[in-house]
Amino acid sequence: MSSQKLLATDPQVPSPDLEDIDDDNADLLTHGPFKEKHKRQKRRHWAFLAVNIFIFLLNIGILLMMSVPGLTTAATDVRLPHSAHQHLDWVSTAIEWELRMFDDKFGVHGPFRGKPRPELDRAWADPIRSMFVTIPAPAWILSLPTDYTVRIPTPGWRNVSSSGRILTEFQDEKGGLMGTFSFLHNLHCLKEIREYMLPDFYPKTAAFHKPTPEAPIPEHLDHCIDILRQSELCHADMSLMAFEWHEDKPKPVDIHHAQHICANEDKVMEFIGKNSVPPFGSILVHPWTGKSPY
Repeated sequence: MSSQKLLATDPQVPSPDLEDIDDDNADLLTHGPFKEKHKRQKRRHWAFLAVNIFIFLLNIGILLMMSVPGLTTAATDVRLPHSAHQHLDWVSTAIEWELRMFDDKFGVHGPFRGKPRPELDRAWADPIRSMFVTIPAPAWILSLPTDYTVRIPTPGWRNVSSSGRILTEFQDEKGGLMGTFSFLHNLHCLKEIREYMLPDFYPKTAAFHKPTPEAPIPEHLDHCIDILRQSELCHADMSLMAFEWHEDKPKPVDIHHAQHICANEDKVMEFIGKNSVPPFGSILVHPWTGKSPY
């Protein structure tokens, strides 16, 4: 008897149930598509998550770019800090940011360097002097310490005055406060320091700033140096200066060819020229003596 017949007729050997086979096949048919559907849903989930992460990072990047205006292009609409100060709406139109490289070359070149000469003295003169003098003025006016004054249009700060101090107002039909801008004061300081270093060429400056044993650096110039230090730290120009090796030099040399974020000089000077006021004559009257200071 063959083994096939034994298997077929032996009652101890269970025969497969057709119903069970059908159930198993049906289970396989339904389970396969379910797994595929699950995989597709999982892929969609990760894709959705990746898109959201990308959008989140993109928004962060946009916010960071908005917080530093004018890094790559000139910004014409700049929100100035300290908006509580009354005068900043007035000066905001004067600021237009641009990228600029400084002139870092050594040697005598340009109008600001070298031996004193008429061209250099004109260049170092306070930058608005030629703009605000609307009437013929004698030469002595060019040496006035207050020859870089502007008219502040809103004299709303009388509360800072006291019984012995009063803010200086112009005594003409336009009124306004007499003032200046910090960067003009800093340029004035640099001019004074430079002239003090050349007493043979600028004897009046040297005579005005006399050192003493207690103040080997004259007090006014000491003030100027510290103001310039504070100004540099305040603005903290973060333009990077790399170093490079030169074949003929034993130490690395710093490269100054960095892009700096600068206010457009022409636009600033145009604004100052329109708002400058010569501080001499009856436009200024001392409130206690009734005399004009210049």
